[in-house]
Amino acid sequence: MTAALAGGIIIFMLIFTVVMLIIGILMIVAEWKLFKKAGEHGWAAIIPFYNSYVLTKITWGNGWLFLLGFLPLGNIIFLIFTWIKLARVFGKGTGYAVGLIFVPFIFLPMLAFGSGAVYQGPDQSSKKGPIIACGVLGGLGVLLYGLLAVGAVTSGVMQAGDPSQAYVDDYDEYDDLYEDDYDEYDDLYEDEDDLYADDYDDYDDIYSDVETTPIEGYDYFVTIVLDSGDGQVSVPVLNSEYLAAAGSAASALSDGVSTSLYAGAMYADIPQMVSDSVESTCETMESMPEYYADITVDEMITGDGFALQQINYNYINWDGEKTPCIEIIKCDQVDGGMVMLDLTVDNSSATENTQAIFKEACELYGIDFDFD
Repeated sequence: MTAALAGGIIIFMLIFTVVMLIIGILMIVAEWKLFKKAGEHGWAAIIPFYNSYVLTKITWGNGWLFLLGFLPLGNIIFLIFTWIKLARVFGKGTGYAVGLIFVPFIFLPMLAFGSGAVYQGPDQSSKKGPIIACGVLGGLGVLLYGLLAVGAVTSGVMQAGDPSQAYVDDYDEYDDLYEDDYDEYDDLYEDEDDLYADDYDDYDDIYSDVETTPIEGYDYFVTIVLDSGDGQVSVPVLNSEYLAAAGSAASALSDGVSTSLYAGAMYADIPQMVSDSVESTCETMESMPEYYADITVDEMITGDGFALQQINYNYINWDGEKTPCIEIIKCDQVDGGMVMLDLTVDNSSATENTQAIFKEACELYGIDFDFD
């Protein structure tokens, strides 16, 4: 090996190591942010095994299911379904799940730092099928590894006695093993087609469990009840097929207007809470200049028991066209606690109903917006 070739290999290995290190750090930071969005400790992202427990908890609803990730072959199915459920619990669809599966180092940070990704609680749909699939494939994996181990030991013993015959027998048995294994593997994936069909049928129904109450005089909003920690609080929310609520949080999206609400205890004064939320949102937008541009923040408005601030920005679509959008963050004091509102108008998805919906939202949330 020449000195130039050896130097080239060393440089390549150094670059590869640095790139992998950067990706690893980016994934940890993104996971930290996702955990905080889901109400968990962000530092869990740096604790081996515990980070898998927390990720499984916020996606599947039961953290101990992370043990399925240790099953050989079964862990592949488990990881795929975990990415699918992760996309769902933050309000994303199938395309986003595919991105998480194949390029997680791109889509995970987008999910973590995207202002539109709001945690909606664990995905409780179709858990039995994926768990069974993990178990079946994991059992096949254990059997396969066991057979390989036995074959290796047998091969070693036979080689000691008759080396030439050992290789012939070993490869004959090895071919038969893979033929049988792939027959069963094909059957598994035939069953899995039905599994996916059931899964997406259930997914269409997950929004039907939210109990709502109509609001007289309003066409686009209903009332739901959130758990504030010390009690319950009734809040208006956009009435949409994408309405989701769990515990203290709720979110909905329709005609380019999205509402996200969170009820809980106040950990700081109201203006400070709004300021912190606006700062975090702007930092997220600024970190993705390919999607957001011309970000400005209006002066904060405060009153008796409330504070709000408006963020103005241009959303950049796939062909580079800019669309003006707004995001209003408001915090109201409610019975010693607070309700935090994030009201967004994405004009790139606007319809003929968008302005009417936004007007109702401003009336219900006490926002004096200039529509002229």
